[in-house]
Amino acid sequence: MALRCLSQMHTVLCKSGPLLGRPALRAHARATAASLNSCRQCVGIQEIQARHLATKKSKAKSKGHTQARVNVNAALVQDIIDIEAVNEEMHAVMESLKEDFSKTLNIRTSPGALDHITVVTKDGKFPLNHIGQISLKSPQLIIVNMTNFPESTAAAVKAIRESKMNLNPEVDGTIIRVQVPPVTREHRENLAKLGKQITNKAKDSLRRVRSSAVIEIRKSKNSVSEDTIKLLEKQIQQMADDITTEMDNHLVTKTKELLG
Repeated sequence: MALRCLSQMHTVLCKSGPLLGRPALRAHARATAASLNSCRQCVGIQEIQARHLATKKSKAKSKGHTQARVNVNAALVQDIIDIEAVNEEMHAVMESLKEDFSKTLNIRTSPGALDHITVVTKDGKFPLNHIGQISLKSPQLIIVNMTNFPESTAAAVKAIRESKMNLNPEVDGTIIRVQVPPVTREHRENLAKLGKQITNKAKDSLRRVRSSAVIEIRKSKNSVSEDTIKLLEKQIQQMADDITTEMDNHLVTKTKELLG
């Protein structure tokens, strides 16, 4: 009998146990949910702060680093702009600058200093070293022998005098004597200034090539996307920047050569 009562009491307690524990479990669940919600808010704030800091860091990094280079496939945009032709035009400006440097910024201490001089004859234009034999008699005297083309002697003298090298040639038959004045510090400095002027003119020519290319690209704005236009403009600007850097480096090298 006692055992049966104990068994019945155990059954009742087992059934009523979950009911008695439910309020406590519900309270615990509410506390846990509130805690999780609070954590989520904290995490959300941290994520926003992290994104903000990351943005600042990325901007700071972008200031100290160059932008990614553009490399557009010229064949794919041939209908919009001939990139290769533009590239050739820009390099032609650079080659012209080098030629001007060679012609104008000479210290005049070697026979080769006169090689670039162009002589205008009745048969056409020729480099001085093609129609005359140039030799260095001494550091201050260059001889031009016009024996092979004596009829062009006067034209050669005129070309040397007008070469902007501040030379005053003298003629003795078919022999042209060119006295080379001592190269002073002032003369070197003037040549360095002239080099800068020549470079600035070359940059103006380069800008004209770039502007013409951009105008050509924008003619297609109604047939291609804005992103494509911007990408091509960036490509052209990048090409111009590369040539400008080459010009600046060439000027620096020549200036050091002139001033020592």
